[in-house]
Amino acid sequence: MIAAGGVLMFFIGISIHYHININGSIILMCVITGAIATSRLHLRAHNNIELLLGLFIGVIPQIIMLNYWL
Repeated sequence: MIAAGGVLMFFIGISIHYHININGSIILMCVITGAIATSRLHLRAHNNIELLLGLFIGVIPQIIMLNYWL
């Protein structure tokens, strides 16, 4: 979830910074992130809180970096 969240926010940052339309890639990453979360829940490897925490740990550094990059 950390990696998927980081890549998702990276694609969003690229889209904002270069003013390009990469909605297909962003939607694909949302679907992949959802599939990862669903598979982790199905295998009972993690619970909801752990998945959300992992997602936020991946997204927060990207959001912080957007302030310096954009």
